[in-house]
Amino acid sequence: MRAAIAVPAASAAVAALLLTAPPGQAAPGAPRVAPCVQGELTLRAATVPHRPTVVRVSVTNRSGRTCAIDRVPLVTFGGLDGAALPVSGDGTGRLRLAAGATVHADVRTIVRAADPQARKAASVTVGDWTGRWGRVFAPARLGTGSKVAVWEPVTTSWQPSTAAADRALGLGAAPRTSPKPAPTRATPSPTSTSATPSPSPTGRVPHRPSPTPPAGPSPTSPAPTSPSPTGATPTSPVSPSVSSPGPS
Repeated sequence: MRAAIAVPAASAAVAALLLTAPPGQAAPGAPRVAPCVQGELTLRAATVPHRPTVVRVSVTNRSGRTCAIDRVPLVTFGGLDGAALPVSGDGTGRLRLAAGATVHADVRTIVRAADPQARKAASVTVGDWTGRWGRVFAPARLGTGSKVAVWEPVTTSWQPSTAAADRALGLGAAPRTSPKPAPTRATPSPTSTSATPSPSPTGRVPHRPSPTPPAGPSPTSPAPTSPSPTGATPTSPVSPSVSSPGPS
């Protein structure tokens, strides 16, 4: 990997800075604190969910005293030369770690796992630059598969929280956008089975005629007569006329 060529010299320079940096750089005005040693610290490491190329590392001071660690962790990869370089802007020097306190760091082993220049590491070791403490993590424990893909790895300095470590590495969470609601269509109201009359041009509702009962024989109409044998149409009987008596 490219870091295998450039990192050894950089690692020595960073280590020299860390070892020679005054303790006051990490905590101005604080008394000198003895460095942490193996057995006083608990280290943990695992990949970030859905980001197999980023490993989150934490260290906890299990001792009953405050001790000092390097501000930037030393991260190396089994079977490969070099170490992860500090990201731009991270300081050097020592960091006071109070009893029971935990600090966090993010390590990006590679930008793209499918990079054709990627190298495969059999393990990841996290420790300090003086070799006082450290721990080796297998790929299966980290969650990277059978090997760890490595190319130009970088690490943040120790941060007070995982969120701060993510920000230092530039792991901004993608903003979540709510899906836009689909346009609603007006649902026609159920129509009645009976037809509603349309309003007349004058604005009045036309009168609906009441149902007419079936026509039957009129009580005043004359009863039908049978046709006469001569074929003449029968006529209604006419009452005989009464002549007025003439003058006597």
